[in-house]
Amino acid sequence: MNSLSLRRRGFTLVELLVVIAIIGILVGLLLPAVQAAREAARRMQCTNNLKNFALAFHNFHDANKKFPLGGTGNSAATAVPQTWRQTWVMYVWPYIEQSNLANASNYKERFHVSPNTIGNTLNGTTGRRVPIYLCPSDTGTVDQNIGFYQRTRGNYVVNWGNVWYGQRDSDPVLYTQSPSSKAPFNNVNGARTRPAKVTFANITDGTSNTLLLSEYLMAKSANDNDWRGDIHNDDGVFRFHTLLTPNTSSPDIILNGWYQNSGDPLMPAATGTTQRNAARSRHTGGVNAARCDGSIGFVSNSISLAIWQAMGSMDGGEVASIDE
Repeated sequence: MNSLSLRRRGFTLVELLVVIAIIGILVGLLLPAVQAAREAARRMQCTNNLKNFALAFHNFHDANKKFPLGGTGNSAATAVPQTWRQTWVMYVWPYIEQSNLANASNYKERFHVSPNTIGNTLNGTTGRRVPIYLCPSDTGTVDQNIGFYQRTRGNYVVNWGNVWYGQRDSDPVLYTQSPSSKAPFNNVNGARTRPAKVTFANITDGTSNTLLLSEYLMAKSANDNDWRGDIHNDDGVFRFHTLLTPNTSSPDIILNGWYQNSGDPLMPAATGTTQRNAARSRHTGGVNAARCDGSIGFVSNSISLAIWQAMGSMDGGEVASIDE
């Protein structure tokens, strides 16, 4: 046999380049599908987190015949009832399998005082990470771990409705909804020391037509200089307002400049006294939100302001829902 016939014929340079090009095209076609699948998984995890929180609120209501307070400031020692600087997060710990945090906390003390916060460490109960605090799609900084008052952050916030934070019933109505129409979480006449006691009976618009929680984006700074996602802090963004539609380009209004401009177009912010924070997410096209009946839905950025505001109130008499 001719030895020449036994020689293997190798790839030419042109053939090799063609193969590489084909592989590159296939990878380019596959990558968006992989990214879409990963985002779908992240969005599903976010949905599950909201579902767990919604169930926790229901279980809290079953045990206490009311929802937990949204947020409260310090009242005088002689006040009845006396209140301390806290938010709703501490109160749902026993219902999200975090009884150890609840048992280690002092509910008759402010969130930033030991054992709730232990100076220069994340060892306080507000410093402990809890998996369902976080949406896996967000790129914010989870821990505020620089400075004396250290705590962790979160992506889920309660519905404060169609008023700014601290708005009184007598304040001018700057938006389409009257302050007399309340959200499931509010303070009586805007007073930080008077958290409203809300029950299912107060949700006269229907639990399926009223928002309970939604997503929000966490700060990028690890310092105690940005309130976004600061869910344990009654001054922080532990709430969202339905004054603006989800992921709006209009800025959130944060008191006294307590935010750091990271240049992120999804996190516009400005300084002002009429504090408001829109629902915000890194999911394409909208945000996940929980309703008071425990159901979870994806709300498009294009939802009309009228429908969104109708969902923000629990007793406004509106009939619109986000399914329309």
